[in-house]
Amino acid sequence: MFAQISRNMFDGLFRLDDNMKIQPDLAVSYKQPDNLTYEIDLRKDIVFHDGTPFTSADVVSTFDRIVNDQKLASKQRSYVSNVKSVTPEGDHTVRFVLKQPDSSFIKTLATIVYITPKSAIEKLGNVEFGKKPVGTGPFKFEAWNVGDSVVLAANCDYRGDKPIPSKVEFRFISEPATQISSLQSGEIDIATQVTSDLTAALKSSSDVAVQSIDGNQTFWLSMNTKDGPLADPKVRQALNYAIDKTAIAEQLLGGFATPVGQVYSESVFGYTKAVSPYPFDPEKAKSLLSEAGYGSSKPLKLEFYNFRAELNPVQQSIASFLADVGVGVTTRFDPNFFVDTWQPGKMGRNQIIIRSNNNLLMDADFALGLELDGTRRGMYFNSPETDAQIAKARGEADVNSRQVAYDELNKTLHSLAPVTFLYSTNSIYGVSKRIDWKPRPDGAIYLANVNKSH
Repeated sequence: MFAQISRNMFDGLFRLDDNMKIQPDLAVSYKQPDNLTYEIDLRKDIVFHDGTPFTSADVVSTFDRIVNDQKLASKQRSYVSNVKSVTPEGDHTVRFVLKQPDSSFIKTLATIVYITPKSAIEKLGNVEFGKKPVGTGPFKFEAWNVGDSVVLAANCDYRGDKPIPSKVEFRFISEPATQISSLQSGEIDIATQVTSDLTAALKSSSDVAVQSIDGNQTFWLSMNTKDGPLADPKVRQALNYAIDKTAIAEQLLGGFATPVGQVYSESVFGYTKAVSPYPFDPEKAKSLLSEAGYGSSKPLKLEFYNFRAELNPVQQSIASFLADVGVGVTTRFDPNFFVDTWQPGKMGRNQIIIRSNNNLLMDADFALGLELDGTRRGMYFNSPETDAQIAKARGEADVNSRQVAYDELNKTLHSLAPVTFLYSTNSIYGVSKRIDWKPRPDGAIYLANVNKSH
């Protein structure tokens, strides 16, 4: 939710339009003297909500905070770890130098990093700035009712077309059923992250529409491939054949999901249409397990962790499919497993966990860097072959050549099965028929151009 609020208060140097194409935002244009250097020209007509002019110093300060401010401990730090330096070239040009070539860098500037005002942060400090943020976006901060809502007011000094709504309110509603009843009663206009089981109630309403779109969230089973039984590719392939992803997508997820054989959905750049999901073939799974030395006298035993309660039915279904091919599965729910065990690299040799990724960049490199790249966060799987392929695809400047590189990489990853590929989900929204808003593949909600009838 806070990411959606930030999108409406802050701007990046670039942005993704409704067709997921990169457009300038606070930047005017950029050029690349070489494959590591980006020189970005900035707009000269921008002021922050407090009236302070926007300059290159704010860009430099923003990145300095993300990378070096230990008290801030920015979650964005890992996403800009490839930036070697950021320097001003006058008031309205900034130069970025990268450590390694990265063709998705401008997408990072369009989706991950919002520019904050140097002067306001120096005056207020991180804590107070967090309570009363200042941006350059179409809406400015008005009120934060802790635990309940954030209210934004239209920024009448916004460049170009002024925001249509005079105010917008983001409500924090933890219970899905409460969110749906609030939508049906007219208290809210957009309900996000609607679960498939609640869509029937919305479809029967004359005042509310169900809108879904192929989303950017993909699910898989993460496992430690460095040691133990899951180091054997045959075992990992067996797990992929053992699970009926189509049944899970249709029966548990109401048809609002699509089986995949990659760690990104079809809407993400770098997806390979020729790489299909593993088919459901329990006999093939049993055969591969037997080849790997596992059977009735020596069953494969796994501890299966889940840290999100809403995924418990999926966990139980997967465990049942694995049991059907002779895998002994102990299911465990631990809300802290991801933070306490997975992230620090402490996952055991027989442990698996449901993982997912909201691909903020709409780019394959985003998911690869978080899971399968040994030079970044590939703690549980990496290989010289795939690391080289990832680096090649990341560094390709030509879009077509880059897609070809991903096609080769995705075929390799499909064969190696470093994870158990599951499905990508549709993003489901409940939307009041009084507004003209449509969802986007990246899940971003922008409200400046939304009309509402009364």
